[in-house]
Amino acid sequence: MNRKTLVILAGAAMLIALLALTLAPVQQVAAQGPTATPVPPVAKLEIVAMPGNAAEPGAITATVKYVTETNTASSTAALYTNGLKNVPINVPVYLKVSAVDPKNSGTATWSISAKPVDSKAVITNVTAITKSMVAKFTPDVVGPYMIQVTLRNSAGATSAAQYVQIWAGTYVGVDAGGCKTCHPAKTAEWAKTGHALLFSEELDNKIDGPAGVAPSAAGYVTHYSETCSRCHTTGWYPAPYNGSGGYWDAKAKASWTFPTYKQIDDAFTKKGPSNWDAAPAAVKNMGVIGCEVCHGPAEQHVKNGAKVMAVSLDADTCNQCHGAAANHSKGWQLGNSKHQTGTTFEEITGPARQACARCHGGEGFITFLANPKNQAAWSTEEGDISCAVCHDPHDEKNPFQLRVVGKPVEIPFEVKKDVGLSAICYTCHNSRANPADAIKSSFPHYSSIAEMIGDVAGVTYGQTLPNSPHGLMVGAAPIPSGNTAPGQAKFLYSAPTDTKGNVPGPCVTCHMNAGPAATDANAYSVGGHSFNTVSPDGKVDYGAACKSCHGEVKDFNLKAKADYDGNSKTEGVQDEIKGLLGVLWKGLEDKGVKKVDTGYPYATLPRDASNQVDDKIDNAFFNYRTVYGVMWGAGGPGQEGKAQAVHNFKRSCALLQLSIKDLTGSLPAGATDCTK
Repeated sequence: MNRKTLVILAGAAMLIALLALTLAPVQQVAAQGPTATPVPPVAKLEIVAMPGNAAEPGAITATVKYVTETNTASSTAALYTNGLKNVPINVPVYLKVSAVDPKNSGTATWSISAKPVDSKAVITNVTAITKSMVAKFTPDVVGPYMIQVTLRNSAGATSAAQYVQIWAGTYVGVDAGGCKTCHPAKTAEWAKTGHALLFSEELDNKIDGPAGVAPSAAGYVTHYSETCSRCHTTGWYPAPYNGSGGYWDAKAKASWTFPTYKQIDDAFTKKGPSNWDAAPAAVKNMGVIGCEVCHGPAEQHVKNGAKVMAVSLDADTCNQCHGAAANHSKGWQLGNSKHQTGTTFEEITGPARQACARCHGGEGFITFLANPKNQAAWSTEEGDISCAVCHDPHDEKNPFQLRVVGKPVEIPFEVKKDVGLSAICYTCHNSRANPADAIKSSFPHYSSIAEMIGDVAGVTYGQTLPNSPHGLMVGAAPIPSGNTAPGQAKFLYSAPTDTKGNVPGPCVTCHMNAGPAATDANAYSVGGHSFNTVSPDGKVDYGAACKSCHGEVKDFNLKAKADYDGNSKTEGVQDEIKGLLGVLWKGLEDKGVKKVDTGYPYATLPRDASNQVDDKIDNAFFNYRTVYGVMWGAGGPGQEGKAQAVHNFKRSCALLQLSIKDLTGSLPAGATDCTK
């Protein structure tokens, strides 16, 4: 092979190699850019209130000896904390951290960044609750403690540190602390309440023993022991949590022994001296549910003017005792109510929602009552409707210390009768609208319950409408819990008050009926302070309040007397109302009304060249909203008109039928006219 041949072969090989490279699949190489920086979590730090419930995870418990009828017994007692920044020394403080965005959570790192010089306090995780997301420390010296926490997510990003200052102090007592010197009005009001009087009355059996009746032969009337007093005194912290100057410290200092059952009953029957009168001054000073139970220890405030006293509308302040056991479960019930779980208390806040503040925030409602005609004075702070929003902790002039009784405040219609304890319900659960203004395109708010139960709801087209009798109900207190014989319900024309002169009114009669037994799956989610008549899962209609008139009711969709919506079927009252709403909405759509998912009034109404809406459309849509309730099923699937069908079926039916006739000219074929 000559040199020329070699050159040709080499060139051919090179050409083949080039062709191979050209025809080979191209491999894509990703561009190398900067690595995305993990988004750090945003931490939210809270102080956790610990109710006096031994079954609570991480519960604070102590074994105490107490006096019974004849001897001494021992019991495990659960102690409590109020969740405020002002706390007693020697009692654990619980803290919780969470991510504002739960999807970007992580693990927590806790520390005490500053504390009094002599303090040996350390902070530790409480694994019994939720691993590192809850921690506790026990302040051991009077003074401030600064707690710090950070969150680190799985990507390694760490949140900004969150801090809270906890002030630890000791108790001084209402009398010894001279609270009335600076707070005379509040102290005078409080002194008349059960918070001030309960312990003293129980020591002499003024609560259990009916006037003039001696203890029965079978045993003594009282049940009151020292374990009961844990919720009726100030600073009830036995060893090893003593030392903050509360009840147990006062008792030890005075060498006082809690009276026996017999001594308590002898005081009641006048066979023995008053246990309260004989108690040492130091015990009496702490033998009240005083200011410091809800506002924290006051010695440094009184002694040095320290601004440590805390104020909160959070239900946890009350749940120390009122959410601590099956027989003290109002806090558990309230925790299942929309007053606590409703999202509007978070969403409808701030100055842009000033007009809404009166009912969508705890502070808003209280400030509204103080100045109901000037919304500029209403607080726009976020906060749900907790215990102290409806009940004034300091003032006993009204039954159950309710802020409103008898006549509701600043609502769009005149209530002509005393609705008693339900007046506070009427004050928020009303439409904020006047039917006469319907033709101005002024429509009801989300709830027209007060108008419906008060027999004044909606545009009547000049007619006198039929009403169901629920608005006449005033109830009896305590509300009957299903034992009243059918036909014996308490109506306005019957006994309108209980033995204490209270008028529960229609709202309380039905929505606060005693809940089922503690063993029931819905024990704390229907009735009582849950205000629910339907279980949270929607599966149980709780009809205990209906029994007096309707017998056993397990389904609120009671069968109607006729076909009112024209679908050729006689259905339940809720189905008939839903059907009529559908007929009326079809008529409104035919007139050009269009549904809008968000934003009052949740529909657009057609306007003419002069920007006016046809009066027929305005009136019909007013009645549609009045009966529908929270718009477009926001209360849950299939909620359309369910509540109003129960509150006042006859009026709801009449309002919808009148609107259908006015808007379309006639009722659906075959529909029975309920306006006659």
